[in-house]
Amino acid sequence: MIKKYNVSWDIPSNISYFISSNETGYSRGNFKYANFSYSVGDNNLAVSKNIEELKKINHINKISFMNQSHSNKIKKIIYYKSKVNYDAIYTYNTNISCAVITADCIPILITNTSGSMIGCIHAGWRGLKLEIIQKFFDSIPEDKSNLKVLIGPCISKKRYEVDHKIFREFKSYKKFFSKNKRGRYNMDIRLIAHDILSQLGITDVTISSKCTYDDQNLYSYRKDKLTGRFVSLIWFK
Repeated sequence: MIKKYNVSWDIPSNISYFISSNETGYSRGNFKYANFSYSVGDNNLAVSKNIEELKKINHINKISFMNQSHSNKIKKIIYYKSKVNYDAIYTYNTNISCAVITADCIPILITNTSGSMIGCIHAGWRGLKLEIIQKFFDSIPEDKSNLKVLIGPCISKKRYEVDHKIFREFKSYKKFFSKNKRGRYNMDIRLIAHDILSQLGITDVTISSKCTYDDQNLYSYRKDKLTGRFVSLIWFK
């Protein structure tokens, strides 16, 4: 059985969410055990079995995954598709679940106080630079005061070193960088995302403090390079 990674988030009773741990599943080798990506070199059958197990334990049938490319493309899902070429999606269709897969980037889950919409965002430094968070919340027809957001497990500032070129790309967020002894910078993508949400007027934000690099039950591309992706999933009960 795919195990749930414990992240607490207060949401309406008709909405549920699941963040996966890599402790159990059908993947093996570098991808053990619960990899949800078909594009990282894992056995496709193992990935399919992990997805089917995810559906079974959560009693859901239709999950829309994203072909994530570090873009700022956003899509409202009206009719179910198993795979869409976007880095952020949302839906009001109660038969559809939304999923984001990550291994250091930020998985962001979204719903509202009435439990009438769900969505998710994949945000690494490229997505943050391309303003995917701002574009997502500008595109949805929701009062920002009614939104509830979860910033899921991602790489921590201590573990995320970037060069001066990336530092220059974020002139408005310099306070979230620290220069290290190697003359490079440690970047806090988690707090940058939170600051963006605050600037948008979104105050109901829950932040996971877990670091994908340090937690052995999560995948980290920065640490392992050849590795799997865990899933952050949200759906209507």
